Amino acid sequence: MDPLLHSLFRPLQVNGSDPSTYYIEQKPSVALRAYVACYWESGPTARDAASLSWMEEEEAVDRVLPDGCTDILLEYDSVSKRQDMSYCGTFTHPFVSARQAESETRIFAVRFFPGGAHYFHGMPTHLFTGGNYRLEDLWPESIAVIGERILEARDFNERVRIMDEYLNQLLLRQRTNDCDLMKNLLHRIFMSGGSVGVKELAEREAISERQLNRKFGQWIGISPKKFSEVVRFQSVLHSIQSGGGLDWTELALKHSFFDQAHLIRDFRRFYGDYPLTAAKDLRKLSDFYNTRPEASAILKI
Repeated sequence: MDPLLHSLFRPLQVNGSDPSTYYIEQKPSVALRAYVACYWESGPTARDAASLSWMEEEEAVDRVLPDGCTDILLEYDSVSKRQDMSYCGTFTHPFVSARQAESETRIFAVRFFPGGAHYFHGMPTHLFTGGNYRLEDLWPESIAVIGERILEARDFNERVRIMDEYLNQLLLRQRTNDCDLMKNLLHRIFMSGGSVGVKELAEREAISERQLNRKFGQWIGISPKKFSEVVRFQSVLHSIQSGGGLDWTELALKHSFFDQAHLIRDFRRFYGDYPLTAAKDLRKLSDFYNTRPEASAILKI
């Protein structure tokens, strides 16, 4: 992969909608930026008795959106001292992540840029599409020791440093060849905002559509058509995030939909609700540029 692709595609997630939780991101080291989108963490904020009184029996819910990425997830419960490590494959439908009001579970994660995880696990990414798998069963290097070190780390920055060092070492030992074809394909899709067709992609790279689908299954986990739809959905999200007066007909034309009805139907498929709801959720949309800065004050265990 090419780190320059990141400037063309910055997927958004709806995070931080609940004041009782924090969400924060950090970029990887320079050597990993072709493969890792970011490290992120979420968990409960410090709560006083007054806040607990009205939060009792309630759940905090965040909407998780398709973005073409895959993630390593390390979930830790400070009460039970239990840690689960998993790998979440590419998904194409939105889902909600619910947290019990008094849960002490924290999640530390690696979000791989589309195609990036394949360099590390070396397996066809489509094997993990739509699922969550035990990390110990598929990762090429023992991850248990790293999990223990992260568990004992003092804060988010130290957890990032431990995982970043591990991935850098693993990257040097892996033999997965770089793929100029995938770079070119992703560049064309990102530049078009997800509007380029599969036939055009194949013709421009002088390959068959069958080869194209095979490459995407290996590297991305979903078909080029579905991935382009996810990229276009994310492009619409960015348009909504940019604010200003939203004309849905203009938005449909800008992102190459047939009409407003087509835009709304496609958007609901990936967001789980109407574009107007996304506009209302605008302040919850979180990436490197609007992560709440106050989160850094509550990251120590």
